[in-house]
Amino acid sequence: MKRVVTALIFVVATSVSAFAQSLPVPSYWLNQRGSEMKLYTITPTGDFTGLYWNHAAGFKCQNTPINPPYTVTGHASGTSVTFAVVWNNGVQNCNSKTVWRGQLNGKTLSTKWILTGNGMPPITGTDIFQQQW
Repeated sequence: MKRVVTALIFVVATSVSAFAQSLPVPSYWLNQRGSEMKLYTITPTGDFTGLYWNHAAGFKCQNTPINPPYTVTGHASGTSVTFAVVWNNGVQNCNSKTVWRGQLNGKTLSTKWILTGNGMPPITGTDIFQQQW
């Protein structure tokens, strides 16, 4: 009986570890619009944090040498990944938020996003992030 319990604990611990590692952290991602995302931490349950640099043409809250990156927070569950950026970094506040939902396939993260904000209709689109390291 003791062996069965020990084996069960090992399987659960291994599963939790594999579950949280579906999204490699630390890692650096670049999308087709030139925006960058660096992920620094992930919890055993899959919650992660990092920084986001917006370089998407035609959108506000662009990063420049004097405008620092924005905080990104998210959750990874297996190959499903959801993350968000609130477009307020203490220097520039665009009163908006973007949420991305997607699937991880190797070093590619394919997402759909929705941008919402005060006094604006929601905007939707897609981004494909490629892991750089």
